[in-house]
Parts: sequence; C-alpha cells; structure tokens
Amino acid sequence: MSEQEFEQETVEVEQWETAEVVLRPRWPKVIGIISIVWASIGLACGGIGLLFLPFASSLMSMGLQEGEPVPYGLVSKPADYAIAGLGFLFALLLLFAGIACVSHRPVTRVMHLVYGLAAIPMSLWSYMNQMHKNELNAQWAKEFPNSEMAQGFDPAQNPAAAAGELIGLVILIVFGFGIPLFYLIWFGLVKTKPEQITGGDEGVY
Repeated sequence: MSEQEFEQETVEVEQWETAEVVLRPRWPKVIGIISIVWASIGLACGGIGLLFLPFASSLMSMGLQEGEPVPYGLVSKPADYAIAGLGFLFALLLLFAGIACVSHRPVTRVMHLVYGLAAIPMSLWSYMNQMHKNELNAQWAKEFPNSEMAQGFDPAQNPAAAAGELIGLVILIVFGFGIPLFYLIWFGLVKTKPEQITGGDEGVY
C-alpha cells in the first residue's frame, strides 16, 4: 500500500469515527433512564394497589373491635379502581417511552407528550380523591370516637394525619406535576425535531 493510499484510508476512518461520535446525542439516554425508573416505580405501586383494592375493606375490618363499620374512606369505590387502572396504564406508556428514548427513536417524543398531557389531570384527580377519602375517614372518626382507629384519622387529634396531607401535596407538586410538566416543555418546546433525538441517524427510525 502506497503512502498516499494509507493517508486517504486514515482520513476516511477518522471521518467515520467522528461521524459516529456526533450521530447520537447523549441526553436521550439520561431522560430515558429517568422515565424507565419512574415508570417502574409507578408499575410496582399501581400493581400492588390494584391487587389490594378488592381486599381493602375486609382487611381493615379485621382491626375493628367494637362492631363499627369499615371507615368510609377505606371502602373501595369505582373511582379508586379507575385511578389505579389508568395509573398503571400510564406508567406502562412511560416505560415504553423511556425504552424508545434510550434507543433514540423519534416516537419517544409523542409518547412522552401523551404521558405528560394525561398524567397532570390524572395526578390532580388522584389527589382530590384521596382528600375526599380523608374527609370521609375524619367524619367516621367523629361518629365512632371510641374506636382505636378514630384517633389516627382525625387531624385534630393526630398531627401525623395533617402532616400526611401536606406531604401528599408536596409529592403532587414535585412528581405529579413537575415530571409531566418537564416532559411537556422538553419534548414540546425544546426537542421538537426527530434529528434532535436521533442525531440524524436514519437507522433508528
């Protein structure tokens, strides 16, 4: 091989290596991993919730000693099943969106946007439903003050109950609104073109 041919081949290799470095942006792997982790937590919690709901009333009744009814807020209602079921499906959507993001597939943008648009009202609905259940439990505690569970449900007697509501509000703002809002801004305003996700590599389509 002549020296000129060797230099030409070296330039071609260097250009190819440079192209490989530029092709794939790094941010999709970071966002994708975050989505996968958050989705996995949602799937685990949602799955446990769906399994627990049908038995919630019977399990709670085992701790009642005075013949009082199950606390009103602990009785599973259709809204509870709807919230748990939809939450599980949205977590599944986010899991696939995260996998697509790690793989640099443009479809991840639409999937994250759909999740963001659905997750915010879903989180608000879940929080309002929980607040309503807390009110029902507080009402039950006033009607059956001698029950061992009554003190735990009444915020006036149990500071931990009031603290729990505050913690729930913080979780709603940070995770229920914060993460979906980030997805909406990132994929809706910042990364709006397929090549920003793929780096121009058509092979990932």
